[in-house]
Amino acid sequence: MTEYNKLVNEAELALNKGEYRICINILNSKLELFSPETKEGTNIRFLLITALSGINQNEEAIILCKQLLKSTNKLVKEEARSLIKILNSPNLQTPDNWNITFENEFNYEKIEPKSFKTKSNYPAQKKFINISNEPTGETKTFQQGFIFFTLILLFCLILILSGCVRINSTIDIRNIESIDLNFDIESKYFNKIPWQLTFENKMRKVFPDEKIISNSNFFSLKEKGLKLNEVNLIFNQILKLNPNNPKDETNYVNINYLEKDYFIGKKYVFNMDIDLTNIENHNDLDLYVNIIYPTKIDIPINQSNTYQISRNNKTISWQLFAGKPNNINFSIWNWNKLLIGFFAVALLVLSAYYIRRIRYEIGPNLPRLPS
Repeated sequence: MTEYNKLVNEAELALNKGEYRICINILNSKLELFSPETKEGTNIRFLLITALSGINQNEEAIILCKQLLKSTNKLVKEEARSLIKILNSPNLQTPDNWNITFENEFNYEKIEPKSFKTKSNYPAQKKFINISNEPTGETKTFQQGFIFFTLILLFCLILILSGCVRINSTIDIRNIESIDLNFDIESKYFNKIPWQLTFENKMRKVFPDEKIISNSNFFSLKEKGLKLNEVNLIFNQILKLNPNNPKDETNYVNINYLEKDYFIGKKYVFNMDIDLTNIENHNDLDLYVNIIYPTKIDIPINQSNTYQISRNNKTISWQLFAGKPNNINFSIWNWNKLLIGFFAVALLVLSAYYIRRIRYEIGPNLPRLPS
């Protein structure tokens, strides 16, 4: 365990127990070792701000928040600004007229002590079940209006619970030297939403119109015969259209493979990294990458369960999540068809030779029908 992990575990344990001062002492002792511009330094300062606010030391917490404003990460800056506004807000006292008080004028001295054996003067109430013989009427079935309303309600729930926009990226790697790429944006509503229109307009400025297909609720970019480095370039161009991504040479998509030659064919080990850290996590957005592979596929057991394999269609459906990095590893086989065909023909020839030999060994000594 590294020094950073040990420090964070001790601080979180003290924080969960409500021992804020112990948490502050643990973090202050190692605070200078981690710069606020690093990920570790940012996490430690957020823990320290939480502990300081727990004992009303808001001024020291604000000093740490101002250090985090110098971070290069946009999300960290926004979180620090929000915390400064909360810590600077005044502590409002609750007015007295907001509280309700009850006056108890009951005189307990006037109560006469009674024995527990004293029976109450109230008559005992009869316990019975009210059984009525009046008919409740004929049981009626659901009307057509109820069924229609239920279907509309279910349709609305499906729209709310599912994403409004679905982005599908299809990569056909059946031929490594000539890869086909489709980038589709589909709106589940009748019309496109505003951010979708803005994104499509940016796409039209980067890619030629002859490769784009668009209608009222669908947008598609199609590229054929690409090399793998060209696929990486197109994906990075698309992600750099996001305003939250800095305009630099950072590659947010990195797809590479390792080729291994065998006697019966070639094995390609793929590694796909798609960094969506700067993409806002919208509840109305579904992101998928569909990978079409040639023959056989192997995926390590330790992979996350964010993909589905359709072996009949030879397709991997990989779901991406905004706000964090996404990774998948898999390997595919590309068989040597010429060698497999040669073995098939040789097997047929040997089978025919064996059958012919058996036939001659039996000879003509077969029973004959009477003439």
